[in-house]
Amino acid sequence: MKKILMTLMAIMLSTSLFAGTKEEKQLASDMRGMLDAIVDMQKAAYYNDARVLKSATTRLIGGLDSLLDVKASSYLDPKQKYAEKFAEKRVKMIKMYAEDLLVSLEGGNIEDVISDYHQISRQCYSCHTRIRNNK
Repeated sequence: MKKILMTLMAIMLSTSLFAGTKEEKQLASDMRGMLDAIVDMQKAAYYNDARVLKSATTRLIGGLDSLLDVKASSYLDPKQKYAEKFAEKRVKMIKMYAEDLLVSLEGGNIEDVISDYHQISRQCYSCHTRIRNNK
């Protein structure tokens, strides 16, 4: 009985790994990368490590393009017509705040760096909350 149950669980897990398009898989991978970058940004800010903060922010900016490559309408409910434009606006705002964070970091203005980080986090949270709650 245990073998049958384990086999069923393995089959279900393996089929779920193949679900979704290549673009959606890439998007999920890029989202995980951007989350890692944001976590690294926060850690670097706490430890006052400008080098890591700059590197993590640059990685975050690099991952943003994939959010525009995969249209939200391809994986969301058709009733969410607003999602496409909403997500695109969040990407633009994240990029703007991330670029400003880099400028503030170069200028040594730590208060602005922290403010920009907070705004980046708010943009991510806003998009995830609206889109996932309406799925």
